[in-house]
Amino acid sequence: MQSSIKNETGEYTVLQNAESLKNGTLKPSDLPTMKVWEDELGKIWTLDHRRLGAYRLAELNDVPVQWATPEEIAKGGFKMTTNNGGSSIRLKLGGGESITIK
Repeated sequence: MQSSIKNETGEYTVLQNAESLKNGTLKPSDLPTMKVWEDELGKIWTLDHRRLGAYRLAELNDVPVQWATPEEIAKGGFKMTTNNGGSSIRLKLGGGESITIK
């Protein structure tokens, strides 16, 4: 849904979470459930892009999700900035550096 996300979020980073998920020191159930919604064409989108980025980098496919409420979808609608239908997202690392997560 978003075209890019920042790596750093408070005291955590997407890359740190991905590594911890991959090595098992962090479990998907340790994180808040990822909110998802379905558009009119049947495509599933998330409101939690950094968490999805960490899951994708950790190569996890089975993660906890919950259907977002209409209010949550309306509140997160400003995040709809993808130019490629959500096939990838740019993870901004800082200092002009970034990586693409598919």
